[in-house]
Amino acid sequence: MEYRTTRNHSSLKGSRWRTGSVPMESTERGSILVNARIRPRGVTLYFDASPTFEPVTDRMIGEEFRPYDYQHPVPASVAGSDPLLRDLMATAAFRRLADIRFLGGIDYFLVRYPNGALGNRRYNRLQHSVGVAHLAKLYADVKGLRLKEARLAYVAALLHDVGHAPLSHTLEAAFKRSFGIDHHIAGSEILLGHSPYGREITDVLTSYGLDPEEVLAIASGEQDRFDGFFSGPINFDTIEGILRSWMYVKKNTNAVTPEKVVLASINRANDTDMRTVDAFWEFKDHAYRFIVRSEFGVASDFLCESIVLQNITRLERNDYFLTEKQIFKKIPDLKRLLLKFQFRRQKAQSEREEIPYKARFFSIDQRFDFYSRNDRGRYTQRKEDRVMRAPNPASVDDLPSPSIPASFNGLDI
Repeated sequence: MEYRTTRNHSSLKGSRWRTGSVPMESTERGSILVNARIRPRGVTLYFDASPTFEPVTDRMIGEEFRPYDYQHPVPASVAGSDPLLRDLMATAAFRRLADIRFLGGIDYFLVRYPNGALGNRRYNRLQHSVGVAHLAKLYADVKGLRLKEARLAYVAALLHDVGHAPLSHTLEAAFKRSFGIDHHIAGSEILLGHSPYGREITDVLTSYGLDPEEVLAIASGEQDRFDGFFSGPINFDTIEGILRSWMYVKKNTNAVTPEKVVLASINRANDTDMRTVDAFWEFKDHAYRFIVRSEFGVASDFLCESIVLQNITRLERNDYFLTEKQIFKKIPDLKRLLLKFQFRRQKAQSEREEIPYKARFFSIDQRFDFYSRNDRGRYTQRKEDRVMRAPNPASVDDLPSPSIPASFNGLDI
């Protein structure tokens, strides 16, 4: 059985992208994609099997969800029940996310030698995107949305990160400065058929009666729909992403699941719901303070960005749409840095530059009642300008290390 990566192959004529056949493998719940091959500019990419999906209720044990698996976040609440999502996940643009690390350069420095054990895994943007789609599908089921509205919710969730660069946010500033492109622009180009991927996603959406412009507006938060789960502070993307980020450094399998946070935010029926959502927001503060925008996170991003800017003449605008394996071939120094941890010390300690960066802090304003659903008032953030000395490590052990207080043992609600 074969499944093509686009529904309308004529849309790719004349482009530099060639679609290939994707063999399918039968399972009890349907079919999963295996070993998809898409050739951008003569390079064949091999990706692992797509996530399989099951109905939301199949993940329930009584009234509880099974532990959330961040490597395979949806045993399957979406595509098994809707071929639209299966079609979207078969596209080259979406499958590319399997080779885009979730935290970018931080992934490589934080998890230096991944072995699959809990707390020693790297994650990617495809896993995250499938998880976010699962949360949107859960929301649609709970709210009883009609098919078209439900599709808009979980399709926007699935595609919200499709425009990320290699190494995610780590290299985005370099591409923006040099070529005027970031993940918002790239995502728009992919959904509207103006990227090197042609119209593959555009044609899938329109063939199911969805407007790509509308999907884009929802995914970007431009349209304030679905109870703020795309545009507000408590949103599908943040819920899945923050709890995923915490798994890099904490091994607590009893932590609250993304599903519980979504259900608590929908229901808002009692103090348990309030404590669940409030605790999630507190952990967002921890994730940014101790991982994402810590000195370790800033140093990791700085080292990667510096190498890319030194080699920027090797790149062009469309290289934004490459995978990490492909950009490593264009910039071997980046590969040496992230896969072999080989550093080139160039400046004496006294000559090192200072890096300005913005630290981010998240807090709860108790003046705004949880049950009134004024989330923009209750769940706040502030930014603080800071400066740190640029790293000049001789080895990866010289980088600042994440410092996680022992008191942060998990979201045990």
